[in-house]
Amino acid sequence: MLRLFCAVVLSSVLLSGCMFFESSADRQLRHQPNFRVGYEDGCATSTNEGANMRYGDTVRDDALYESDKAYRSGWATGHGACRRMAPTGQSQGVLPDANPGAGR
Repeated sequence: MLRLFCAVVLSSVLLSGCMFFESSADRQLRHQPNFRVGYEDGCATSTNEGANMRYGDTVRDDALYESDKAYRSGWATGHGACRRMAPTGQSQGVLPDANPGAGR
């Protein structure tokens, strides 16, 4: 029983390492210009107030999304990152306002 437990733990640690360490191909992909463009479009999509992908609130270059892996990866990364940052019901960009209420 102990052997089985150790094997399961060791396997899960080895497999989870793939999530935390990106390959050199992933790093190169992130440095391509279309990754940044895709990131910005994905972020814009996730922070649109009332963003609903079914009704065309998506900011995305569909031709580039279909043909360019860097753009597609950037779009998914930006969409996920900005979606987690924006409070529910509020539209914010990549960085929240550092001085809220100062312009009022």
